[in-house]
Amino acid sequence: MNPLLILLIVPILTMCGIVVAKDLKNVRMISAAGMSAQLLFSFILLFMFYQERHSGNNDAMLFVSSSMWYESLNIQLKFGIDGLSVSMILLTAIVTFAGVFVSWQVDYLAKEFFISLILLATGVFGFFISLDLFTMFMFYEVAVIPMYLLIGIWGSGP
Repeated sequence: MNPLLILLIVPILTMCGIVVAKDLKNVRMISAAGMSAQLLFSFILLFMFYQERHSGNNDAMLFVSSSMWYESLNIQLKFGIDGLSVSMILLTAIVTFAGVFVSWQVDYLAKEFFISLILLATGVFGFFISLDLFTMFMFYEVAVIPMYLLIGIWGSGP
C-alpha cells in the first residue's frame, strides 16, 4: 500500500470516530488523537522521503501510485510527492493539529465543527499529493466546502 494513502485514511477514520462519539469530550479526544496520528505520520513521511533521497533515488516524484478512474477521459487517481509537497504536508499537519487544540472551546455544533476542520485538512492533504489535474481539482473542491462552512458558521465574532 502506498504510504500516501494513509494521509487520506487517518482523517477519514477520525471523522468516522467523531460521528459515533457520544459527548463533547469524546469528540475532542478523538479529534486530538486522529490529528496527533496524522502529525506523527507526516514526520515519518518526511523521514521516508529523505531516506529515499539519500539512498540515491533522484526521481522527480516519490511514492508514485496510479489507478485509472475513467479511461475514456484519461482520469486517474495518481499520487506522489516531491520536496515541496512533503514540506506542505508537514505544515498542514502542524496547522491542523494546532487548530484542533485552539478550537478546544468550541461548544456550538462542536461535532460538526471538528468534522468540517478534519474534512478541510483531508482535502488539503489530497491536493498536495495529487499528480493528476482532475484529482487535484476534486480535492481542492473537497477543501472549499468545509472551509465555507467553517467561515460562515463559526468565523464570526461573539
